[in-house]
This record gives sequence, structure tokens and C-alpha cells, in this order.
Amino acid sequence: MNRNEEYQTLLSELEAVPDGLQDTEQRALTRRIALQKRRRLVLTPILGAAACFTAFVLLVNLSIPFASACGRVPWLRELAKAVAFSPSLSAAVENEYVQPIGETKTEGGITVTVEYVIVDRKQLNIFYTAKFADGLDLSVDYDYGLDEGYGSMAFSGGTQVTCGELKQIELEFVEKDVPSEMNLCFRFYDRKAYMGADWNAFSAEIPEDQAPDYLTEIPFHLEFDPYYTAQGKIIPVDTAFTLDGQRFILTEVELYPTHLRVNMRAEADNTASLTGLDLYLENEYGERFERPGGLTAAGSPESEEGATFWLDSTFFNHGQHLTLYITHARWKDKDAPRVRLDLMEGTAENLPQGVRFLKAERLYGGSWEVTFLKSTREIGDLGNLMACHGFWDEAGNHYDVLQNSSNFGYLDPETGKWIEEEGIISEIFPLRGFYGTVAYLEPTSNRATNFNTPVAIPIK
Repeated sequence: MNRNEEYQTLLSELEAVPDGLQDTEQRALTRRIALQKRRRLVLTPILGAAACFTAFVLLVNLSIPFASACGRVPWLRELAKAVAFSPSLSAAVENEYVQPIGETKTEGGITVTVEYVIVDRKQLNIFYTAKFADGLDLSVDYDYGLDEGYGSMAFSGGTQVTCGELKQIELEFVEKDVPSEMNLCFRFYDRKAYMGADWNAFSAEIPEDQAPDYLTEIPFHLEFDPYYTAQGKIIPVDTAFTLDGQRFILTEVELYPTHLRVNMRAEADNTASLTGLDLYLENEYGERFERPGGLTAAGSPESEEGATFWLDSTFFNHGQHLTLYITHARWKDKDAPRVRLDLMEGTAENLPQGVRFLKAERLYGGSWEVTFLKSTREIGDLGNLMACHGFWDEAGNHYDVLQNSSNFGYLDPETGKWIEEEGIISEIFPLRGFYGTVAYLEPTSNRATNFNTPVAIPIK
């Protein structure tokens, strides 16, 4: 039996509603709401793995028809595990929103099967398995065969390959829609050679002339069912609202089976640029829809196109009313001065709210490395806050910052001990090529606003 036959069999099996299903579904909804209210925005990989396992166990145990189907159809159980981290994709699987593919190819002793896709008008999720001989340690890269005409896109997919394990690739289309068909090429490498390549620290890519040779490549031509690629709708809102004295318009909401997008635009005479939001949706039952695990924001509210914020999808939800709640906003005042660092004295002027200058150290060769501490309680979890726009010397010469790191802790310069404080993140980056003593930085944000009473905007 191929994947399409398995899928049709599953559909017919799920048509029968077991006795007592309504009560079970109500209990499941109540428990899911409670779980979602306890979600955290920042998770370590260990916590993420535990959440995936917990979500899958709840899904199988709380939904009688889904648990029954999992017991009879092994591939559905594996797919449920693969998407357990995502409320949107889990809901898609629960609602039979899956296109089976089941195409297999073998090259160079490696067998790849594109098992299924979850796709709509703006997002494509590809699930595949790779099988190969024991003893091989492989990495994989992907060529999607899409030209620049598709505009901005976000790609994600792990490079490490485990034999027989279901893996996911996610493609997020921003301006353009998902195409009706696409070429996808898997390129497999020896893992040691791949990880040892000379990566470009700025673009996170391997320079073409330094890329290791791949062991084999396996191409696929994928065609997507038009029923799935047409799914999605635009909900006009056009509601004006104010955040900390700054004015905005929530123009529309884009609703897709895999995710939801909130589009907004800033008024031209605002005195501060909006650089980040913490927000969520809630229906009339108190069920929350928060940030997804992938792309979370794009664009700028001050631009002509405006800004887009990603949330979990309400597509399969039975609620009739939705309200958007904003709990936290981050700003860059348009007249904010640059941060001045005196590296010899170890002092800083005009630091953003919630940021401390910890230390400056001379590196081998005479340039500097600087460390800042950021409070996520005050400004949110902003990566690359201080180094985003590089830095300047006193003569106005600009220097790029091509690498930086963030940690949930820091080395105390006085005691030499490693310190971990809840809500404190350290940001460390070198001032390469700079040998002076005074540097100027331009942070991405300089202050934040916490709304103890969330700003509420009705959607529908």
C-alpha cells in the first residue's frame, strides 16, 4: 500500500465518531488552553525536546480517533512526533491536512523518501527520511531551485542526518505564494568535512570556492495539490491604536492553516520606531495563539510595506471571535544618541534601558572585545542588540561586527567566577580592526514598554 492509499484509508477510518467523543474533546480543549497559557518564549534544547514529547503524548491520549488512527497507521504517529513542537502543524495533522508524497530515490548508497508535505498558500513543510549504511556520518544541504523572483523567503532544516528518522524542511514565503511545483535537491556530505568548512561568519554560508565536495545529490520534482496551495484568507481590520504615545494601524490579518500573520503600519509623525512586539491572540474561550517556532517578524512598521508578525494559526479553531493583545513593545527613539564607550576607563554613556556595560578587554594584536549584560525582563530577549549596526570611531569611520555571541551567564571580571542570573543575557563581540580607545555603537533598541494591562485590538 502506498502513501496515498494509506491516507485515503485513514480518512475513511476517521469518519466514524466514537461514543463519548464530545466530552473527551471538551476535556482536551480545557487542558490545551491551560497548557498554552503556561508556554514560555525562550526554551533550551532540552526543554524543547521535553515539550515535543509531552505534546505528542497529550495529542495521542486526549484525542480518541487520533490515538486510534496512530495505532493502525505508523506513519501518522511519526508525523505527529515531528510536528509536536508546533501547535499550528499539530492541528493540521489532527484535521487530516496532509498531502502524502511517498516518492523514493536512491543514489550513492543513500535512499531518500519525500514522505508528505503540509502546505498552504504561504508556507511549505516537507517531511523526508534518509537511509544509508551503518558507519556513515552525514550532513545534508538543500537546493530549492527558486530564483530571486520569489523575493524574501525564510528557510529552515537541520543539517544533521539520522538514518531512518523523519526530518522536516520549512520554507516561509513572504511576498510571493507557494508555487504549484518545485525542484528540491538533497546534497549529502561527510559530516566532518561539512562542519569543518570555513563558514562566512557574516552570511552563515560556506563560500562557494571553499565548500567541501558532496558525496551525492538526489533531486526531486514536487507537485502540490492546488486544494492545499489555495488555502488561506485575508481578514481586513484597519483599526488605529496607540502604544506609548506612538500611533499605528493594524491593517489586516492573514490566516493560513500553518500560521497566522498580523500586518501593521506606523504613522509617519511618530517620534520612535517600533523595533519589537510581544503579542498573542485569544478567542472567546480564553485559548491563546502565540509565537510559532520559526519566523516571528519581518519588515518595519515605518516602511511603505509595514511590518508583519507571525503567530500560531487559528485556522482549525472553532472560536468565532479573536482579539489581539500586546503586552510589550521595544523602541528606538528617532533622536536617540549613539552609545559612547570609553574602553580604557570601562565606562559607557547613553546605554539602552536594561543594559549594563560589563567590561572591555584587549585582544591579541591590540583590538578589543566588549561584553554587555541585557535584562530580558526590561527589554525582552533581543539578540545582537548592541552590535547590529556595527560601530564608529571618533573620526566617524565605520567598522562592521561580523560575529557575536549571547549566553545565559557571564564571567565576573572581579571574581573570575561564572555567574548566571535569571533574566540576564550577556552579549559579547570583538571590535576587530579597531585600536583606539573610544567607540560609538548604535543599538537596535534603546527602551521598552511593558503593558501591565495588555493593549486589546478586536480582530473579528
